[in-house]
Amino acid sequence: MSTVDRRMAARANQRAAAFIRFQQLGDHEAMHFLLTDAGESEHARLAFITALASIAGTVARTAMGHEGALAYLQSVAENSAALSDADDIDGFFDQG
Repeated sequence: MSTVDRRMAARANQRAAAFIRFQQLGDHEAMHFLLTDAGESEHARLAFITALASIAGTVARTAMGHEGALAYLQSVAENSAALSDADDIDGFFDQG
């Protein structure tokens, strides 16, 4: 890995960590800035998404254990697939 690649990976990790922090704080302006900044190029977007997924995976495994994290992510994928194909997606959220 070259120095340039290492710097880009470090920047992506920094952006991803900041994005998660600002999301937890509800700082939508900062999140928007980070997403705009991370979208400067196709490579920057891919690096940001990869870093975000890596952090999320680590947090999930720490919080739920390996099997719990896998089960949770499978549930998210299945529910998201059902929602994306739903004729009335809003109906899923209106139920309470």
